[in-house]
Amino acid sequence: MSSDAIPERLTELPTDWHLVRTAHEEGPEGREAMRHLIGRYHDAVERYLRLKLRDPNLADEVLQEFWIKLLNHKLAGADNTKGRFRDYLRTVLHRLIIDHFRGRKLQPLPPGELPDPSVPDAEYDRVWREAVINRVLARLDTYEAQNPKNRYARVLNLRMRSPEASIEELTEQLAQNSKERLSPEAFRKTLQRAREKVAELLEHELKEGMTHPTRADIEAEIHDLGLGAFYQRYRRRDAR
Repeated sequence: MSSDAIPERLTELPTDWHLVRTAHEEGPEGREAMRHLIGRYHDAVERYLRLKLRDPNLADEVLQEFWIKLLNHKLAGADNTKGRFRDYLRTVLHRLIIDHFRGRKLQPLPPGELPDPSVPDAEYDRVWREAVINRVLARLDTYEAQNPKNRYARVLNLRMRSPEASIEELTEQLAQNSKERLSPEAFRKTLQRAREKVAELLEHELKEGMTHPTRADIEAEIHDLGLGAFYQRYRRRDAR
């Protein structure tokens, strides 16, 4: 294994489907899976509901209903034979919103009326894409922390914060922030490798939300989320 390989604990994480099933079990493993699910999806679910309902109070009510159902083991019927976890999650949220309005006899439905779960939802896809990117960047932070000499996260964060800055300016910022000085050429190479690592971590992130995916399935998901151009540009050459 090369020194740049992803540590096993970063790639062999439980899939989303496994987490949902385990979270409905009694005991410490079930509680840990529940904690992981809440930490992984709370922000994305909350943001989607606020966008969809356009009312923070209603969004908070539906969000509370979602977590209560999960905590009370009411979502144990997840069918992991049907592909993407994100589709399952959107269907659950869609039904909760409809049930909430019917139960409170609220009319009409939210502005823009909810689409059919089988129809693409641009708001949901945007929220999910941003959540995926944030989780991938968190994986990159973990990778760097586990490899002390690695600078991928620091270098990439500098570029993301200052997209118009020159390489020379970025190397100076790195020196000021971490007391490490790279030549402009070394910075460029590190940035390239950081982007390649992000593309690799993206594959692993999306794989966790799918059932026995092929490479074609993963690549299709990447393109569906609007990340295809980045992935095609920075995917490692030896993986093509």
